[in-house]
Amino acid sequence: MSEKPRRPCRQHVIALMPLLLGLGGCAASGSAAGQPSPTPSDPKQDTAMVCRNLTKGNVIASRLDVADTFDTRRRGLLGRTSLQPGEGMRLIPCRSVHTMGMKFAIDIVFLDKDLRVAAVRPNVEPGCWAASCLKAHSTLELPAGTIAAKRIEVGDTLQVARPAAPEEKPAK
Repeated sequence: MSEKPRRPCRQHVIALMPLLLGLGGCAASGSAAGQPSPTPSDPKQDTAMVCRNLTKGNVIASRLDVADTFDTRRRGLLGRTSLQPGEGMRLIPCRSVHTMGMKFAIDIVFLDKDLRVAAVRPNVEPGCWAASCLKAHSTLELPAGTIAAKRIEVGDTLQVARPAAPEEKPAK
């Protein structure tokens, strides 16, 4: 028995416009090559960040990859089979994302230049022309359920920073 092809999510056509016109959008989850995002093997080259919600006082992602070049934004999460709790990706600059070619649902958080939450889109299924937010400067892609679990709301102020280095024990 053959699988029924997925239909794109029913979203407003306006969500497609930034992608189609190239107005600050990013193909966050799309890549013709479909290659997985590289995983740094050397901890010194690990560029993962930590994302905290300063308004709520909790950690949203303890391992946040940053996609800030054309190639890394284009590749996005494509090729991955899942995002584990605590993982995520920040796309800079990015006002719109899609989940075409993805294998799992994600939560999308749009941030303005001051890292305030401008919009949230929970549980966006694979194969969707997901969302756009003209107020956004960057976008967080998180495991589905993170928005609800971490109580992320429009207006919250976030912080993205490198994780604190472990303290070295003094030599005796």
